Amino acid sequence: MTPDPSLDANVSAADAEATAIPGAVAAPLPANEAQRLEALQSYQILDTEPEQAYDDLSTLASAICRTPIALVSLIDEHRQWFKSRVGLDDQETPRDMAFCAHAILHPDETMVVSDARQDPRFKDNPLVTGPLGIRFYAGAPLVNAQGEALGTICVIDREPHLFQPHEQQALQALSRQVVAQPELRKAVRVLAQESLTDILTGAWNRRALDRRLQEEWNRHRRAGQSMALLMIDVDHFKRFNDEFGHPAGDAALAVVAEVLRHNLRNCDCLARYGGEEFAAILPNTDAEGALTAARKMMAGLEHARWPLRAVTVSIGVVVQTPGPDLDAVSMIALADRALYEAKAAGRNRAKLHTDGS
Repeated sequence: MTPDPSLDANVSAADAEATAIPGAVAAPLPANEAQRLEALQSYQILDTEPEQAYDDLSTLASAICRTPIALVSLIDEHRQWFKSRVGLDDQETPRDMAFCAHAILHPDETMVVSDARQDPRFKDNPLVTGPLGIRFYAGAPLVNAQGEALGTICVIDREPHLFQPHEQQALQALSRQVVAQPELRKAVRVLAQESLTDILTGAWNRRALDRRLQEEWNRHRRAGQSMALLMIDVDHFKRFNDEFGHPAGDAALAVVAEVLRHNLRNCDCLARYGGEEFAAILPNTDAEGALTAARKMMAGLEHARWPLRAVTVSIGVVVQTPGPDLDAVSMIALADRALYEAKAAGRNRAKLHTDGS
């Protein structure tokens, strides 16, 4: 007997529509799902500790809307995670069960379910038929400035509920205040990042270098491990600027920074120390490792593509195991001394500081 192709197609379609959770009707994915998830991750809010600012908004939602449960819910790829919750112990639920996964499909609307037992999307949902016994739900989407719905602030009752217009308006107002929290914190992170970054080269700036050097110094002192500091100066850079102009000099510095960064490890830190001088912090590094890194940098510059002419660098290297009689600032002075010796020896070379130098 020849199988009926249409029957196979129907079975496949049914399998595709079936959810992994009996009774739960999973919401379709929003059209902008990839961008929405990327935006959610950018706020660095998932799996963070409870915060009073969010809990206050949930408490207000519960009081204004006269419900025992209120949640700030974020829809991750496979789960619904609660940043704040009033009247509920669970921290998360599968996305397929989430009412909020349906609510984010219409970012401009508050989704209201007066009695979940009468709604075909939810009447067999375990959140309705199980111990939680959801009957009423209202969720106002949390929409960022780009129009992406990250989740909802929602209110829930175990009894059917008539949602009043003023309650809906209040819930929408609270949703805007919820979104303002991660937006503000993201803006603060960006500003902090910019304040520590050199605009021209994208490397850390002097302020960031000083902070990171002290942090690494303290960490290596506790661990009793050695660390390295490289002071790097572009050779005859004034001559380059005089010959080609400052815009060309800026472009050359950007190339230098990129090559130096490419030849460092992820755990290393490159900073623009000032003018044509850079510094690199190399954690958990001995003298041999530091000199190897310096030589890789010089080789990288030698083989880089230069629009005008190649430039070289001189590098001063110091390696220390932090101790009670030393401090982080001393590393800069010693690396500077080694850099001076590298220049005096003819430039385009690395010089390791030793106690006898």
